[in-house]
Amino acid sequence: MADVAKLAGVSKMTVSHVMNGHHHVRAETRAKVEAAMAAVDYRPNSTARALRRGRTGVIGLAVSNIHMPYTAELARGVSDVLQQYGYRVAIEETRGRSESETEAWLRSPLSYDGLLISTSSLHRVPPGTLPQGYPVVVLGESMDDLSVDHVGIANKAGLALATRHLLGLGRTRVAFVGGSLGEETDMQVSRTRGYAQALRHAGVAFDPALVLPTMSDAPGGHAAAAQVLAAGADGAVCVTDSVALGLMRGLADRGCRVPDQVPVVGFDDIELSQFASPTLTTVRPDKDELVATAVAMLVERMGGFDGPGRLRVVQCELIPRESTAL
Repeated sequence: MADVAKLAGVSKMTVSHVMNGHHHVRAETRAKVEAAMAAVDYRPNSTARALRRGRTGVIGLAVSNIHMPYTAELARGVSDVLQQYGYRVAIEETRGRSESETEAWLRSPLSYDGLLISTSSLHRVPPGTLPQGYPVVVLGESMDDLSVDHVGIANKAGLALATRHLLGLGRTRVAFVGGSLGEETDMQVSRTRGYAQALRHAGVAFDPALVLPTMSDAPGGHAAAAQVLAAGADGAVCVTDSVALGLMRGLADRGCRVPDQVPVVGFDDIELSQFASPTLTTVRPDKDELVATAVAMLVERMGGFDGPGRLRVVQCELIPRESTAL
């Protein structure tokens, strides 16, 4: 900064004012300082500025698996919205492990101004385990700790929509690929409850043999195709679009036609679902609302809001496409 000031013939304070966008600096002075900065290739030290200001200008985003299409779309949405607030995003991968999610939370105050965390396991962490007072908003999965802000998806209602869609097509043995009969992730449990609720309301018996736990990715769906056929399913709802895309490929590899023999419904409405063959019928959560709400809540926390934890739930809609167009 001293070099820039000397070259421009101004004080270091004037250089600081130009760097920070103060409006009272004359236009000709500003031009001289900017030219001097360019001449010496001056770059502000972001670490030093963060220490001085007590903030980093960076928000952490902790996600389970960065290779999942849904996660990539979520991260892109978060980055776009945070830019509007003047923040950058740093992404961390936790692989859905409780200890990794807890560690990301614990170390975030050292690196970020706030944390958005898309969790798979933190609902198992007892209330009071994690530090209080640091700005955090949980995405997706719920938490038992009601002091934490949480923006969730209507998982139960969304999977009920998908199941009712297939029942309405006359299917009576609808499998749930990626469901849970135990205590897996909160998302899987909630979606399984929605599946069971839709069957009950339609007067169709719940058959545990049609709930097929699997990994929530395309390879998991591909591997589940054999189980779907072995169970005598005449339709399948899937825990994610990635599972549904893998399942459709697995069914095709076994000579089973979608949608004629087994119509398939996914969940998430990832971009790839529009380009599958056949295109994928899916449940679309309002991801734009989820991201905008979560970021706004986090910014409020960073601005000093210290009220009790808030819960917002975004709704879902069914997007019919070729995979169920009988």
